[in-house]
Amino acid sequence: MREEPVMLTEAELDLEHHRAHEFTPARRVYAWIRYPSQAYLVQANATAWTATAIRIWFFEPKVRIHREGWVWRNAVTPAPPTEE
Repeated sequence: MREEPVMLTEAELDLEHHRAHEFTPARRVYAWIRYPSQAYLVQANATAWTATAIRIWFFEPKVRIHREGWVWRNAVTPAPPTEE
C-alpha cells in the first residue's frame, strides 16, 4: 500500500475566516510535505495563499502523478530567482 501525503484539512484551512487568494502566475517554491512515515522537501508551484496556508501543486516521482493540496504557510520557501 502506498502512502498518501498529509495535507491540511478543511478545519485547519478554515476558508470561512481566511480567504484564499490566487497566485497569477503560480510561483516556484520549496515545500515540506508530510507522509505518515516521513517528511520530504519538494519543488512545487504555489497556486494560492491565505493568511495561514499555501496551496501547492507538485509532481510525486515515486507514483508518477501530480498532487495538489494545502500546507502550512511556514512549510513553504520561495525558490531563488535563478530557478524561476
